[in-house]
Amino acid sequence: MAFNPDHLLQRSLVIDRNVEVAFCRLSIPQPEAEVLRPLMLHLANADVPHMTYLLPLGWVDDALLFKKLAKNTVLALSPVELSLPLVGAAREAGYRIAIETDDLDATLGLADFYLVPYSLIRRASPDAILTGVDTFPAFMQARDTGALYFEGRSPLDIPLAAKPSINPSHAIVLELISAVQKEAEPKEIEAIFKRDVTLSFKLLRYINSASFGLMKRIESVRHALSIIGYQTLLKWLSLLAATAGSGASPALTQSAMTRARLMEMLGAKLMERRDQDNLFITGMFSLLDRIMQLPLDNILARVNLPEGVIQALLRGEGRYARFLALAQACEGSTLPAGEHYADLDVKAVNLAHLDAIEWAARLTKP
Repeated sequence: MAFNPDHLLQRSLVIDRNVEVAFCRLSIPQPEAEVLRPLMLHLANADVPHMTYLLPLGWVDDALLFKKLAKNTVLALSPVELSLPLVGAAREAGYRIAIETDDLDATLGLADFYLVPYSLIRRASPDAILTGVDTFPAFMQARDTGALYFEGRSPLDIPLAAKPSINPSHAIVLELISAVQKEAEPKEIEAIFKRDVTLSFKLLRYINSASFGLMKRIESVRHALSIIGYQTLLKWLSLLAATAGSGASPALTQSAMTRARLMEMLGAKLMERRDQDNLFITGMFSLLDRIMQLPLDNILARVNLPEGVIQALLRGEGRYARFLALAQACEGSTLPAGEHYADLDVKAVNLAHLDAIEWAARLTKP
């Protein structure tokens, strides 16, 4: 199917007051049946989804498909849709309902949640999901209304600290990335890891997860190097960079992981394995300034990343930049003019996006 940006699946995180991800709201500008069908089949056939999805009611008009969705799915609808037979069936089946409304008082008591523009609310009930919370100042203002949930791009808008200083764990990970990029001796890399034992534990947990697909368990950093090599280890260190510190927003970290995994998957049929790993690294580093609370050029000065990654991150240029732009479009950004993505199938991109959301949610679960 030809790539049409209006058929692109977009996600928007619904966060709680602690910036933890509560739901993932999915949307498509023009959700035609040909685009929706494979997407909904994919959701219906997921064994145990790790993410709670908020979907438009109109996406699940097939009764058989509807019955297969995970019961933690939330269905969003307008007040005029409340009388539809599918709504009653949804309630009986145990699905939760969210009404999109500009008048919270007029709809209270009719649903489990209420999707309300935050700009219209001064005081909100706990079951309100305030929408359009797209900046950090807006999030801080929206929290004062008493609402528990907030939807929008605010997790990506965390401001940098006025006086940046690097977390010791982050500093060690950046040193590791530099050492691995230079293909330092395994004993040198292990010595750096020993300065923070929790980093080794985290790295081995990631590598030994089912997501990595190894047939045998990795027991040490030296063992990892012998099995997966420097380039793949570099990819997993970029993931570690996002999760090493304790102060980063969980929603921001999960967004970086989703972005990185999606970019890697988009390059699977178009690029070699090394380039796919570099796409993953590009995605992770694209939000690392917000996570580490350091300017991006400051972070990049501490590591020796491939030139193609640096071009994409600092100048929006090079062969990786188009994949970063597409991953950002899946978060609501506008695609760059003149880039048509004719080599990608939009349905395949949407399925990869869902897989990336699940992958990140699975990896961030305790």
